[in-house]
Amino acid sequence: MRSPLFILAILAATACDAPAVEWDDPRAVRVAGPSRLVLDSAGDARFVLDSLPARPVSNPGVCTTSIREAWGTSRLRAVWWRVRPDSSAGLYMAASRDSGRTWEPAVAVDTADVSSAGCDRPPPSIAAEGDDLHIAYSMIASEGTGVFFAHYLAPMVHSPVAVIYGDRLVPTAIAVDGDRIAVAYEDPNGKRRQVAVALSTSQGHIFESHIVASRDVDVATDPAVALAGHRIAISWLAQPASDSGTTRIIRHGQIR
Repeated sequence: MRSPLFILAILAATACDAPAVEWDDPRAVRVAGPSRLVLDSAGDARFVLDSLPARPVSNPGVCTTSIREAWGTSRLRAVWWRVRPDSSAGLYMAASRDSGRTWEPAVAVDTADVSSAGCDRPPPSIAAEGDDLHIAYSMIASEGTGVFFAHYLAPMVHSPVAVIYGDRLVPTAIAVDGDRIAVAYEDPNGKRRQVAVALSTSQGHIFESHIVASRDVDVATDPAVALAGHRIAISWLAQPASDSGTTRIIRHGQIR
């Protein structure tokens, strides 16, 4: 059963409080190859090359393009979509103690999907802190389409929470720093693509703030996010992309 806290999350999304983030001016950057957004010790954001998956997870029905991996303190964790015979899917996770050579039994994260999208859906986004794992994903659940959050805090997966509901499936990104969690997403509502971020100060039990991060002039897609203390960085792909390499926008912010 989905957590009743999703009602509070939706109320928080519609609150008319002062902006939760004070944004700096955005800047364009070049990114080559698979990479991830990080904030360095000085609070400056940059992209670093991301390592390829150590080993593919081999399970019946796994959508191989959806596999996402993250290193914890003592083990590698993977999350992926597994398609069912009716083309709906469940979200699963597993851990490996030997860098992906073998995997422990898979654990269900969220099985409430009622779509018929098969593997044609955005992959989950994950962030590890210690051996805890935090997961953001877009899904058509029985109560509606939206962006959801779940986390594994040993020894169990906690009930999913709705971040925002909308009209369509969208890509997500996630960052964690202590109790603060940021979930970035393409807005699932409206005709124009824009990137927004939801913030939680309670390990994702509720998302108190929802803020549009991209500029009005952009058609913004493919979000990325990083956190360090009260500093946040958001990135998106502003279309049209360059033929000679992907041009992205980065925007820094100070969380109030």
